[in-house]
Amino acid sequence: AVGNWMLRSGVDRWLNRRPERFLIRYDDAWTVWPGVVHVRGFQIRGQTPSVQWWGSVDRGILWVRLWDLQDREFIAGPVQGEGVSFRLRRRADAPRKRTVTRRGLEPPIPGFSNPPARRPEELYPRSPPRRRRDPWHIRLADITFEDVREIWIEEYRFAGKARAAGGFDLTLRKSFQLDPTRLDVASGDLLLGDRPMLAGAKGKIQGRIEPFSPAEHRGWDVLRFVSGRTGFGGRVRSLEFLDLHFKKTQWLDMRSGGGPVDVDLRMGRGRILPGSRLEGRPEAVKVAFLDYNAEGSGTILWQVIEDKGDPEGRLALELADFHLQREGYGRPHVRGRGLRIEAVSPEPRVGRLFDPLRVAIELPRAEVPRLAFYNAYLPRQAGFELTSGSGVMTGRFQAASPDWKGSGDLRLAAPGIGARFEGKPLRGNLQLHTRLRQVDLKERRFDISGSQIELTDVRMQGGGAEAWWARAHLDQALLLPGRPIFLRAKVESTLSDVRPVFIFFAPEGRNRLVRWVEGLLDVQGVGATASFTLGDSYVDVANLAIAGGEAHLQGRLRFDDGDKRGVLLASYGRFDVGLELQGTERDWKILRPRKWFAEYPPFE
Repeated sequence: AVGNWMLRSGVDRWLNRRPERFLIRYDDAWTVWPGVVHVRGFQIRGQTPSVQWWGSVDRGILWVRLWDLQDREFIAGPVQGEGVSFRLRRRADAPRKRTVTRRGLEPPIPGFSNPPARRPEELYPRSPPRRRRDPWHIRLADITFEDVREIWIEEYRFAGKARAAGGFDLTLRKSFQLDPTRLDVASGDLLLGDRPMLAGAKGKIQGRIEPFSPAEHRGWDVLRFVSGRTGFGGRVRSLEFLDLHFKKTQWLDMRSGGGPVDVDLRMGRGRILPGSRLEGRPEAVKVAFLDYNAEGSGTILWQVIEDKGDPEGRLALELADFHLQREGYGRPHVRGRGLRIEAVSPEPRVGRLFDPLRVAIELPRAEVPRLAFYNAYLPRQAGFELTSGSGVMTGRFQAASPDWKGSGDLRLAAPGIGARFEGKPLRGNLQLHTRLRQVDLKERRFDISGSQIELTDVRMQGGGAEAWWARAHLDQALLLPGRPIFLRAKVESTLSDVRPVFIFFAPEGRNRLVRWVEGLLDVQGVGATASFTLGDSYVDVANLAIAGGEAHLQGRLRFDDGDKRGVLLASYGRFDVGLELQGTERDWKILRPRKWFAEYPPFE
């Protein structure tokens, strides 16, 4: 009778003298046997200088050893409850805050704002020193909670149905320890705040907290005493939670549809141990890299491994089948298998499972079914276009934080392609090796110096029956996508002969003068150099120089909004001839062509 009178007449008011620091509420409580307490609608909340927390139990029953209360010991067990929820978040004004929770993902705590509108440290200042009695010792053993509905710690949230069993030992202001505790998940979802990570989860969590002093270790410092293991499986709804980790790169993000996933997370004294892993098989994965989107199906693996004694996190995404599409274009232009993206992070920890330091992309083999797609990258003013053919592409790329500068290369092999230059059709084989010597992804600046182009077995209209070949090397080349001038390059090359180059710019029809000059330039194996500038509306070729034996060809060319201009000087020994291009008009310069070429004004 006394126990029921106390429970129903205001024991909660005696406990709630400082509600901004600690508060207990319940809808109903009663006892039918001394030491056995039943409760319904139980809620408890509190805050320390570091954290805020809240818990609720729909129905509960506990057995209390009443005799020990006289010694300031609250010992209870077994403790049983149903319909359990628990939330914990870091205070926004907490001292020594080591991790930053993304706003909007942390749990709401009923009755508390974050930071608190009224700081309990100011409302309840410490009282003057006085002789204290021994602190209360609280021991709850053999705890069993059925129907655990929610556990929300910082931004990580479980919502579903689970069973918890364990116990703890607490001496106020002195020590705390968590007995070996187990959470069996029958079904539920794992979320990042309200964003789904894993659906239909089933598995178990086992762990313990070694004894520590709450006065000395607060907030995330407590993790150094935590050990345990988590193993469960389910179905991932999306990879949006991975995208949050890759936002800092600003040039790479990942998204996906659903798929099965298995998780094995191991912790020892606060450290996430090697052997921890997450493996999934999501569907409809989409990876955005700069202006390109790769889509397909594949697998994802996150794991913690030891590298030279130091743990690190590694994330690998592999698309078994994929297609690549440039933004703004209606259909993909590359198809392939085995696209692989790997990222490395420092040692993972709770609150920062993955923080990428290095990212690598590997394209082992992909098919470009229609090379004519790349006409979109070529200036219309150049008068060159691809008309037919396909190719095979491979590539690799890697970049590192914090400035996210990287390097790599891209190769394209395209046999039997068709093209047209100045209306003249030609066919041949292409080998392109683009060296990404230094790439600044934030500034979108690509140093492609050292890139190589090889043309073989090229045959063209008016070029004779013999095949032509050329090998070009970009000594200095800078690519700036989206800029008014997006490519500057200095090129050195070797040509099988110079006649096709001359024929490109000679007047229509093989008249006597053309055949005479062509005969003079019939030299095998010549070297060539030039400087290229490509802009949105023009192509400029300066310092063109081709030499082989006694044959030499010099020139400057500019294609600007359909206006073609150029000057060429062909020499063989002491014989010289010049050629001027103005639109479709060509004018031979026979009288003092060297002086004419040297004094010709620059193109504007």
